[in-house]
Amino acid sequence: MSITHIKTNKKIEVLLRLLASNENLADASSKSGLNIEKTKIILNNNKNN
Repeated sequence: MSITHIKTNKKIEVLLRLLASNENLADASSKSGLNIEKTKIILNNNKNN
């Protein structure tokens, strides 16, 4: 299954796991299938809640 066929919430789980493993934001975003702008929005929304 391609990363493009995975729901956004699963992509976010992958992103968070990569960030917890000290992956930098740009690489973690790319590996999780999210673009960097969307990743920043998600992280900012989570920080504000």
